[in-house]
Amino acid sequence: MAKKYAAFPGMDDLLPGDIEKWQWIEERARIFMEACGYKEIRTPLLEPTELFTRSIGEASDIVHKEMYTFEDRGGRSMTLRPEMTASVARAVIEKGLLSRAKSLRYYYIGPMFRAERPQAGRKRQFHQIGAEIVGEAGAAADFEIVQVLYRFLGYAGLNNVTLKINDLGQTSDRSKITARLSEYFTRQKEKLCKDCHYRLEKNVLRIFDCKVKSCQPVIEAAPWEEISPLGESFSELCARLEEHEIPYRVERRLVRGLDYYTGIVFEVAAEGLGSQDAVAGGGRYDDLYAELGGKPTPCTGFSIGVERLLLAAEAGDNGLSTQLRDHRVYLAPLETRPDVLGKCQAQALELRSRGFRVETTPGQSSLSHHLKRANQLGLRWVVILGAEELKKGVYLVKDLDHRKQSEVETSKLYSYLEGVASL
Repeated sequence: MAKKYAAFPGMDDLLPGDIEKWQWIEERARIFMEACGYKEIRTPLLEPTELFTRSIGEASDIVHKEMYTFEDRGGRSMTLRPEMTASVARAVIEKGLLSRAKSLRYYYIGPMFRAERPQAGRKRQFHQIGAEIVGEAGAAADFEIVQVLYRFLGYAGLNNVTLKINDLGQTSDRSKITARLSEYFTRQKEKLCKDCHYRLEKNVLRIFDCKVKSCQPVIEAAPWEEISPLGESFSELCARLEEHEIPYRVERRLVRGLDYYTGIVFEVAAEGLGSQDAVAGGGRYDDLYAELGGKPTPCTGFSIGVERLLLAAEAGDNGLSTQLRDHRVYLAPLETRPDVLGKCQAQALELRSRGFRVETTPGQSSLSHHLKRANQLGLRWVVILGAEELKKGVYLVKDLDHRKQSEVETSKLYSYLEGVASL
């Protein structure tokens, strides 16, 4: 009997019917990021393991428990990238990109890999959209990256989000902060779990990531305000957020899951995701480039979990499926003549370039077949073109939701569909 193969758990196929949602989010990300002055960067899926152990930190759960690491045929330890910032830093340093400009603005879209237990919104192969400002220090850059994140989430359809921010202290104060925290948690060590004992030895800040119930009272009682009071740059960021009416909440427990963060960190929670409600996060990482062999370089950035973003976008009042349905069109040519098919193809390209999804059935000219197929796909719009419509310079547009049809001039099809879809 032939063996049946299945995808590895947590590494999912993206099939027609779902892939349209992914394409929609990715397109909106590219449009928005490029409009804000960010350029796309792509890096390899596979990097030397040391890149991530040095940047993310051995005490982080990612390095300690979750990386896909193996030895290649050359005896080198290689890892499927678990996050993107370290790879971007490696590319900037290796290619000398900062020698061409004082600062850089990049965005990225792509898959990452972590050996986590698969659950809703959390996969072993997952995807991120992110942005980074490389080479700029201060509250102005911090505010820009937070504002870009906040505005993009709104552009993607998430309106009810919660921005949480914290200050991990300046790099110059890090040794003093970690020493004070180590003193505190060492006194409480018997109340901490085994993983927290490991974190206490490797990186005490990682204790704040612990989800074990018995550790929470000790973590909650940590004297953050005494050990690391909020800094001047943090206060300036808060003032800018208030000035631009971006709501936020100070969350002193927030440290993020990567060791390279310094100074300001942030996270965005969204409705519709349950207890694991973080959809995006980021912060400042001014020491990373020097740690990886480059010059000291101030940086800030964020990443968004695409799976979680899609779940949250679908959970809204006007869910993503509804938005996409109003912007999907079935083109129904009633002739196999080259002029009719050519006109349909040109129209499909125009609608696609303007954000509409276009479906058709190649080789079919039967109206009943086209209508049946449009219904099977759950589409709202059917745009019909036959010899008579071509001669009159119109399309016959059927609205299957409202059981109406209209004649629309060929030059006005986009504006008609966009206007009715937005009602």
